[in-house]
Amino acid sequence: MRVHARHGHADELIDHNRSRLFVSTGGFFTETMQRISRTLCLTTLFFAAGAALFFTKAAVIPYKVAYPVLLLSLSLFYLRLKPLIPVGAALLLSAVGDAAGAGGMFIPQMLFFALAHGAYMCYFLPQAQVAPRPFVWPVLTALLLFLFVCIVPRAADPAERAGVAVYGLVIAGMLYSALQYRGAYAAWFRLAALLFVFSDSVIAWGRFVAPVPCRTCVVMITYYAAQYLFYLFAVRAAHVRNSGSGNSFS
Repeated sequence: MRVHARHGHADELIDHNRSRLFVSTGGFFTETMQRISRTLCLTTLFFAAGAALFFTKAAVIPYKVAYPVLLLSLSLFYLRLKPLIPVGAALLLSAVGDAAGAGGMFIPQMLFFALAHGAYMCYFLPQAQVAPRPFVWPVLTALLLFLFVCIVPRAADPAERAGVAVYGLVIAGMLYSALQYRGAYAAWFRLAALLFVFSDSVIAWGRFVAPVPCRTCVVMITYYAAQYLFYLFAVRAAHVRNSGSGNSFS
């Protein structure tokens, strides 16, 4: 009888602990979801304000072009989710590249953005499809033809010519990895990558070939949209991926 009583008491303790674990785990994920939602809302608000500030000519603020993307990067690091590290690094490097561009340093700007694209590739490639999708090669071929037929030969400075060629190959690699990505929200990531490539193509055309009407608006609207899409859907994909594990930096 005592044995049965002990067993019954042990079973009650196990059930009680399981209930407590379930409640505490559910509370943890509820709190995490709320923190992510609050962070997304606030970041979106301040990102939009920063982008509007950039387009406000009366606001003379040094390196203001870099602040919106820097905010996105800091927001990702604040969330402390391991899958977001590559995207956070990519956004941080992009912000440094923006600051270099604002300072008129074209080659350092390309360097930092090339590193940013490398970080994006680190995010996409682990979940990339091995066999190329049917539309990937035509898109990459068009991009490389545009780069090496229309842009690289027009760069008069040898250093810039080499830098543009290398940068073009890197951004082509980023585009390939995004097009091959098959994780959550893949279509949105592809859109972001295409917008990024389009923005940089307009920059290259305006710098080396011919003036582009409303160049700043075209470049920056597509660029900011691309970076925000990378940010937004990286957060959503990380939440989907980690909803069962609760991975964080710590």
